[in-house]
Amino acid sequence: MTKYKILDILRKQKGEYISGEFLRKEIGVSRTAIWKGIQSLKRKGYHINGVNNKGYSLMEDDSISEYEIKKNINCEEIGKKIYCFEKIDSTNSYAKREIENLKHGDIIIADEQSKGRGKLESKFYSPKESGIYMSIVLKKNIYSDSLKLLSLGTVLAIMKSIEKVVGISPETNWNEIYLKGKRIGGILTECNVEYETSKIENVIVGIGLNANNSDFPNYISKEVSSLKIILGKEVNRRELICSIINEFEKINCKENYILNRKEMISEYSKYLNIINEKVEVKYRDRTIVGIVEKVNKNGGLVLLKKNGRKEILYKGNLKIITS
Repeated sequence: MTKYKILDILRKQKGEYISGEFLRKEIGVSRTAIWKGIQSLKRKGYHINGVNNKGYSLMEDDSISEYEIKKNINCEEIGKKIYCFEKIDSTNSYAKREIENLKHGDIIIADEQSKGRGKLESKFYSPKESGIYMSIVLKKNIYSDSLKLLSLGTVLAIMKSIEKVVGISPETNWNEIYLKGKRIGGILTECNVEYETSKIENVIVGIGLNANNSDFPNYISKEVSSLKIILGKEVNRRELICSIINEFEKINCKENYILNRKEMISEYSKYLNIINEKVEVKYRDRTIVGIVEKVNKNGGLVLLKKNGRKEILYKGNLKIITS
């Protein structure tokens, strides 16, 4: 397509101005087609300066598009089709609505969510051009007794990507991602189960990460932060997204999250900040208190309760008890 040919030329000369006439001759289209291509790229979020008698120049940006992401991922299953939206209610909600039309490995990404969702129906603050909001659809190699392993593998993919791209090590409290004691993200795993057989038909893995947020609403400002606030500089969201997708495929696809569970849990546990901590886990009408011993082979959290009995949990809202 003309616009991506323009983009490739501008990228090779990033920061320099390329005339419309040069682009026209190089690509073999009209000046009108060049102008339309530039406008289309701008609408997709590319920062392109246009100056009379000089031409066009591509500035630094972290614009998110299917074209950009596909160029920077190396996957066999994940990301063959990527749906990018400027604004959507929720990437998980969209995937649930369109699940019959979506294929295994499809990805939904939004630049903004109006009704971002977290676990147990909580809200996920999702302002424009600030965070990473995406969902991955899985329709192969998913099993009910290993669903928590899939979630842990996703958290591990995010943490490894933060470490690789940003150069700082995050932590997890089992379900969410923390940095310097503040929550910066989490996942939401939802599945459809066939009633008669109890077989999982598909899984939607939602990922939310506070990347370049500068501030937060009062109701969460004391609990959460972002990579930008902690690092003191913006991070490239596109680079993080691509890294997360690549790591997700390595860890979770082809049943790797099951076949390599011992290695995965060992690596995951290095980031876990609640071992030997007293915690409270709430799920629906239950509240369980105990000392965290480990994560078991199926991804369950093993708690030693006050009565000396152990309980294994796979779901719930977790809070460290400090007093």
